[in-house]
Amino acid sequence: MLKKAALFRTNWFWILLLLGAHAALLAYTAVKMAPTDLEPPLLAAGVSHWELGRYELYRVNPPLVRMIAAAPVVIAGCKTDWSKFIDGPRTRPEYAIGSQFVELNGERSVFLTRLARWACIPISLLGGVFCFVWARRLYAAPWAGWIALILWCFDPLILGNGSLITNDVAAAAFGVAAGYAFWRWLVRPGWGRSVWVGLALALAVLAKMTWLLLYGLWPLLALLWGVLYPAEKGKRFRRFFRRALQLALIFAVSLWIINFFYGFDRSFDRWRSYSFVSKKFQKIDSAFPALDSVPVPVPRQFLIGLDTQISDFEREMSHYFRGEWREKGSWCFYLYGLWVKWPHATQLLLLLAAVTAFLPRLRFRRAETALVVPALAVLLLVSSQTGLNIHFRYVIPFVGPAFVFIGRTALLVRRVRWGKWIVAPLLLLSALSVLRETPFYLAYYNELAGGPSGGYRHMTYSATDWGQDFLYLKEWLADHPDVRLDGLMYYGRFEAAALGLDVKEPPRGAGSKLLREDEPAGPLPGWYALSVGALYSSESISDDYGYFLKFKPTAVAGTSIYIYHLTEEDIVQAGFAAPQEAR
Repeated sequence: MLKKAALFRTNWFWILLLLGAHAALLAYTAVKMAPTDLEPPLLAAGVSHWELGRYELYRVNPPLVRMIAAAPVVIAGCKTDWSKFIDGPRTRPEYAIGSQFVELNGERSVFLTRLARWACIPISLLGGVFCFVWARRLYAAPWAGWIALILWCFDPLILGNGSLITNDVAAAAFGVAAGYAFWRWLVRPGWGRSVWVGLALALAVLAKMTWLLLYGLWPLLALLWGVLYPAEKGKRFRRFFRRALQLALIFAVSLWIINFFYGFDRSFDRWRSYSFVSKKFQKIDSAFPALDSVPVPVPRQFLIGLDTQISDFEREMSHYFRGEWREKGSWCFYLYGLWVKWPHATQLLLLLAAVTAFLPRLRFRRAETALVVPALAVLLLVSSQTGLNIHFRYVIPFVGPAFVFIGRTALLVRRVRWGKWIVAPLLLLSALSVLRETPFYLAYYNELAGGPSGGYRHMTYSATDWGQDFLYLKEWLADHPDVRLDGLMYYGRFEAAALGLDVKEPPRGAGSKLLREDEPAGPLPGWYALSVGALYSSESISDDYGYFLKFKPTAVAGTSIYIYHLTEEDIVQAGFAAPQEAR
């Protein structure tokens, strides 16, 4: 008994140590990164929920994470101006309000953003705990839990995005929690347990609307579970009826909590009171006129936000993929992202887990359907939305269940003598590959992809350059007091002057459509800083700032902001006319 008790305490010691390391990495990364592109709008929207009790701002995602992030900011105090608060179809006023939030609070907005980020760290810790518990119980092996927890704690997608105010890591964490709760209910259904499953489902949906797919998947999985585990002949109908009622209770509890979180904001408005902007909802509206008098059992802003989000995904937007701009999205965008932005060791562990599922002694278990089916559904859902292939982070809800599934490699460790000599080194290599890039997790790319410095060859926006290195640029300038920037262009939602760096834009190239007649065309001698997002935007390459690609950067701030020192000699050697002639 003493040995077992000591082992239990030791296990919890190592769990807390791993979670503590994870929290420390998140907290440190939160300090080093500047407010990224969407964080000012998200933070301003969260503050509006608390101060105004309204949910129009950033309604394309539910407000749970924003309200958690904004709570300490409201307590600490911040300057706000809601004069730009407008509402209407397709309106997105949160962007203008977010930029204004940074202007009003100035350099203090960096501190406020850090407070908001730190408030979200417990959500990521929760995701690690549920990965550990689910994998350990699903595969009945302690190693399974450790594998899932280690992968979660040292994954670049979790560390990079878990340091932000965005919804993606929270969706992964609450998605794993909901999946685990539902799996436990499948194994041992009960009325009390149904309430807890409903709570977990509501939190997952309130984190991100991606998990609305569970309302369709869970009944199918419950039906499949009944087929795979049939009851005695005389009890089949009674068991089926009881489970159906409990599943209805799960959905009822989840909907009530969602409405409660919104303060029952015009819940149960009639369908005819909505004016939809997405093609999908418009088709439903025209195909089923009987819906006009049906009350909608969700908050009004929830459904309008879903409609707006679907409308955004229906648009065909050009996107940067594998070093070139494409007019249409690619179904393999997220699969390719997993190929270049996951550590190679993690990829091998996933492949190993998939292979073991076909081995005679380790083959796929029926209980794993509750894990694998929702994970694949998320991957298929985001891959099918090719109209908006911009942010790779949309795939993050998939990685939590993926780590739990990789936990099945513990079966190889337990049943094959040499199994641990494969799994343990891969876990170590995966963690080391990520830690060596601290704190540049957001722009992490694996070794074959060229590392963070080679990210521009594959993707941009939040996968490479989201304005996160602005503070590194300020540090570099502070370390080089003799350098005065003559031009700055970076990917961000606010003016650099608001954070203490008042620098004009670099001179545009001679082919730029925005170049004025009285404005000198570049290149011109001087010091310039341009981020990857500015250099590789669709217009910049050919018109505005593409000429900088012919010069070698003098330095790099962080991983995404290139610093150039152009001299007259450099300009002539690059094939341009001498500056005085260009003028």
